[in-house]
Amino acid sequence: MNILLCTSEALMLTTLEYRFRKNGWKLEVAEDAETARMKINKGAPDLVVVDLSLSGYEAMEIIRFIVNEHQHAVPVLAAGGLDAAPLLMEAVRRGADDFIISPYKPDELVLRVRRLLLTQQVFDQALA
Repeated sequence: MNILLCTSEALMLTTLEYRFRKNGWKLEVAEDAETARMKINKGAPDLVVVDLSLSGYEAMEIIRFIVNEHQHAVPVLAAGGLDAAPLLMEAVRRGADDFIISPYKPDELVLRVRRLLLTQQVFDQALA
């Protein structure tokens, strides 16, 4: 499974890189909306994690791009702090499939990613 992590925070990247690789997932990183668009167009990931600590515009642009340009074919998990609760709700309104509030337990994030990936697999099989 390929996961695209959209963040500019080194700590988040380091933590998730270890956890995702431990679960057998390949991790790519995009530090801004333009890089995310390029990587998604190059080869759609199985899931996108959007860190809302990117500027509000950057994070919402990534979600908009997935919803509008890729017909929401890629699940999106929005991540942000409790102080970003309004942004988390906005991300869900704009098409994010789930959200997680930081600080979060890495195991909780892994469970949410697994659930989204499983849901997408079931959906894809139903369409086939």
